[in-house]
Amino acid sequence: MKNKKTPIPVFRTSGSKKLRLILSLFLMINMTVLYAQNSISGTVKDSKTLETIIGATVSIKGTTTATMTNLDGVYTLKAPANSVIIVSYIGYESVEKSVGNSTVLDFVLKEEQNLLKEVVVVGYGTQKKANLTSAISNVGSDIFENKPVTTASQALQGTIAGVVIQQGSSEPGQGTNINIRGIGTFQSGTYPLILIDGLEGSIDNINPNDIESVSVLKDASSAAVYGSRAANGVILITTKMGKSGKTRIAYDYIYGFQKPTNMPKYAKAWEYAELRNEALINSGLPAKFTPDQIRDFKKIGQGTVWIDEIYRDLAPQSTQNLSIEGGGEKTSYHVSVGHVDQESLFEGNDDYGLKRNNARINIHSKLSEKLNITASGAYNGAIIKEHAYWTNWLIEQATRIPVIYPVKDENGNYTLPSGSNSNGLARLTEGGMRTYQNDGLVGSLTAEWSILKDLKIKGFFGVNLSNNNNHEFRKSIDYAPYTGGGDNESSVMDRFDRTLLLNSTLTLNYNKRIGENHSFTGLLGISEEKSDRRWFQVRKIGIPGNEFGVVGNGEVTDESNTYGSGEEWGIQSYFGRINYSYDDRYLLEANVRADGSSRFSSENRWGVFPSFSGAWRISKENFMESVSFLSNLKIRASWGQVGNQDIGLYRYLRTVSINTQAYSFYDNLANAAYFSEVNQNLSWETSEMLDFGIDASFFNNKLSFALDLYSKNSKDVLVNNLPVPGIYGGQSPTQNIGTVNNKGWEFSTTYLFTTGKVKHSINANIADNVNEVTDDGGRTLISGTDVVTILKNGFPINSYYGLKSDGFFQNAAEVANGPKQNFNAAGAKPGDIRYVDRNGDGVIKEEDDRFILGNPYPRYTYGLTYTVNWNGLDLSIFLQGVGKRSMWIRGEGVEAFHNSNEGPVMDYHIDRWTPQNPDAEYPRLTIGTESANNAAKSDFWIQDASYLRLKNVQLGYTIPSRFTEQLGVAKFRAYITGQNLLTFTKLKAGYDPEINSGEASNGRVYPVAKVLAIGLNVNF
Repeated sequence: MKNKKTPIPVFRTSGSKKLRLILSLFLMINMTVLYAQNSISGTVKDSKTLETIIGATVSIKGTTTATMTNLDGVYTLKAPANSVIIVSYIGYESVEKSVGNSTVLDFVLKEEQNLLKEVVVVGYGTQKKANLTSAISNVGSDIFENKPVTTASQALQGTIAGVVIQQGSSEPGQGTNINIRGIGTFQSGTYPLILIDGLEGSIDNINPNDIESVSVLKDASSAAVYGSRAANGVILITTKMGKSGKTRIAYDYIYGFQKPTNMPKYAKAWEYAELRNEALINSGLPAKFTPDQIRDFKKIGQGTVWIDEIYRDLAPQSTQNLSIEGGGEKTSYHVSVGHVDQESLFEGNDDYGLKRNNARINIHSKLSEKLNITASGAYNGAIIKEHAYWTNWLIEQATRIPVIYPVKDENGNYTLPSGSNSNGLARLTEGGMRTYQNDGLVGSLTAEWSILKDLKIKGFFGVNLSNNNNHEFRKSIDYAPYTGGGDNESSVMDRFDRTLLLNSTLTLNYNKRIGENHSFTGLLGISEEKSDRRWFQVRKIGIPGNEFGVVGNGEVTDESNTYGSGEEWGIQSYFGRINYSYDDRYLLEANVRADGSSRFSSENRWGVFPSFSGAWRISKENFMESVSFLSNLKIRASWGQVGNQDIGLYRYLRTVSINTQAYSFYDNLANAAYFSEVNQNLSWETSEMLDFGIDASFFNNKLSFALDLYSKNSKDVLVNNLPVPGIYGGQSPTQNIGTVNNKGWEFSTTYLFTTGKVKHSINANIADNVNEVTDDGGRTLISGTDVVTILKNGFPINSYYGLKSDGFFQNAAEVANGPKQNFNAAGAKPGDIRYVDRNGDGVIKEEDDRFILGNPYPRYTYGLTYTVNWNGLDLSIFLQGVGKRSMWIRGEGVEAFHNSNEGPVMDYHIDRWTPQNPDAEYPRLTIGTESANNAAKSDFWIQDASYLRLKNVQLGYTIPSRFTEQLGVAKFRAYITGQNLLTFTKLKAGYDPEINSGEASNGRVYPVAKVLAIGLNVNF
């Protein structure tokens, strides 16, 4: 059978055309539905501030179609109905929305929580936080906002591990003490270098609301680029710059009241009388108060607590800030003004207190594609008014006066009880006023030119001018009808102090990426800084009629307090830095700086300070890809050297000083010239630090922590006043002979989580530092009177040094069988403090039997912040404290009947030793020489000053923008807040455990204040 061809089907022409037409219509209808172009518009806003975002990218997912928001934060884009719109902006999380049938799509962007993309300010530049190889801590503007504080340092306290901030006094206008990673010097400056936008300044003068971020350079590697000024660490403060777009206005207001805290508690009037009698009888003296008098004292109860009489119950405090920012495509600006009004807690005059005004303007302009200019200017002016005496005098007198005496008698006259020659309330009310007027003007200009694609040159010039004037008019006080008053002399004093600081810096920055994995960054720079200071003071005694308190009205010149002088110093520097990164996985950095300082002779003027650091981002390795919960894991190590030039001026030169009325010559007072001792071989104090760190984050960076271990050796430490033979007749010159070691660790963590619609944030940090003198130059230095300290190998700088107590003698047999304690003629008696006989010779002598008894430096410093947000409500709680610290308090701050005075008697003195109360906490009560045994310098007077403080609590509510925008308000938030609300401490004396000034040793310190306030944040 033959094969047949299969017939090929043939379509007729007319049928084929019909089918094609039907298919075409079907496809056209579907394409019209799928790709219909809707015109979409809307606004893009910040979720926190509800302000519009200019320059946000708005794109169609999966395409190249995109646009940007305009100056009003508005966009317009044509997109198909089935497409998805993506909005993104640097520093924010991207947001997606489906178009559907919408014609208006608004977006609210949240700040990005990806810590790996965070940029941190470092020396002369910025770096990604993920690529840091050194120990640098950073906080943002939220730390400083909406807190009832007067200085930025108060807000910074407890927020950064390893940074110890203490208030010597809370008196208006007083600053804070800042220490980073321990004390590394004996007698030189210990304050860190603080740079505000590249220019040295004071953290206590800047408006906290102007701060955008603070970076703390804690190890030598990060700080070495600042060389000879970085031994105590470096704090870099960056102020807020404007953002282009429509004008935005923000107004912040806080008003509250201060209340003194941790005040000493006194025994009641009748208890005082009984204890006074007991002390007199124990000292072999007759009792003073009769039973009838004691019964009468019971009727008056507490009596008059003089320390309470000189303080107000409440004192107002307010802060106002106004900022305006905006700009166009090429120029942006930020302008702010602020005002602080803090009244003093002291009675006597409503004008006592601090008034500070701040103003700042920052302008950034892109003049061309290659040239950028930034200009900044700031003014701070503070007026501080206080009494004309000294605070410690007022507190000393008010503390020791017994509660049985009134401040004023029945006729309204100020009293002079208890052998006093003054009255604290009278001094506050009638004694005149001291006024400080401090004005600072700061300006800087920065220009950056892109020479090539990868090469930029930047020039910086800054000026800081400060004028500090002090006028004191102390009035004489008439205490009639009482006699013996000691405030009979009126006087007037004027002091002027002006400092001009100039800084010029030129840097060359090079950034180069080779291939996909190799990245290099280089920095070369030269800097020159000069300071010129002039000051003078004049004091006149005798102002007729206590009126018109000006120098020209004084009758007699106080020669010893009339003087003037000036000083200049300069430093020239060359520095460089190089960074290398391989695939953002292996990171290396090297720094070097050469400083030439006028503080040293030409032979020792220059110092070189190098550093090296490296890091390994383990989480970037291929073998870590399967660890899904790990966001980042980095280990780092650094070594470096930094210097300390803060040793005073002209130490390498023999200087001459004139002392007026120094000695008597033929019955006339004669002036004298004093020549200083000189050491031309003086050189830098150098600190060498080794640091190891781990940075890790988990669960998409919701949980992160950082751990650092460090050791810092400070060598060639300068020492003054070394012992010299008396026959020499002079003092020893300053010498480089000491060595100090600081070892420590720091841990910080952040945890972000959500429960339903509630957002939580926990930030915590803790740190410890141990200080040790490793070379005292072969000379142990003992100093101090009431509080004795020692500088000795193997122990912290200026450790407490005294006898060690061993309970109380309970009976005469114990006294007879114990070591002889002959601090007075009668010797020890039952109820007196018993001391340890260190050398075993049977006799207690301070020069033979003293121990090293601890030190005042805080250990285990910590802070914890918890914040929660829900539907416009926000709550934050901040705890801060110290886990271990000792405080040696002497004088009327703790001793009953101190120095033969009639008082004080505190509530804890009631639990004193008697034969019926052998387990008491306080020894038997005595007066005069009978107190010599118990008043010996010993650890009995050293107390536990560790504490936990509820530092700040804030509760706020933000009204939904859908309501406020109808009134033209972008954001309206109201809140209540409190500062220093609760303090938990074992300190018995009733004084604040945080204080660290010299007056803290006797309790003569202005109290730390609790503040309760309300506040408003309004943005337009």
